[in-house]
Amino acid sequence: MMRGQFTAVVLGVIATVILGASGFAAAQETSVKQKMSENFAGMQIVLTSLMTSNYAAAPDQIAIIADHATYLMHSVPDSAKEYREQFIGYAYGLQGHARDLRSIIELLIKQDEANGKVLETNDLREAAAAHYGGMVTTCVACHNHFRRHAIQ
Repeated sequence: MMRGQFTAVVLGVIATVILGASGFAAAQETSVKQKMSENFAGMQIVLTSLMTSNYAAAPDQIAIIADHATYLMHSVPDSAKEYREQFIGYAYGLQGHARDLRSIIELLIKQDEANGKVLETNDLREAAAAHYGGMVTTCVACHNHFRRHAIQ
């Protein structure tokens, strides 16, 4: 009788670990999707900031995107496990563009405040646009490589 109970307990623990691990993987996939969705929403705010030269909301949104990129580097989804290094490379590229863009926007905010107005043209604005484009390109390239089915 004791042996049967022990076996049942061991099998129960194994089942719990297996189900827990699959639940964790599903939660991880959901978390990755949630972060990517938040990045998309944040990138729309950043684009509006770049188009209007009203940068107040941009640094916080860009910081979130950079943080999400860091998360993605450590949370490679199952669909990307086979090409883990490439996925991490995309996440690293996104993080780099986000950090550079945030630095540039913070400089633009200071520059505009110091001049008391938004300057009409500026090399920093062009650099900001280039890094924004780099963020978008990185996201699209990663999705094209790792998306296994249409996003719904």
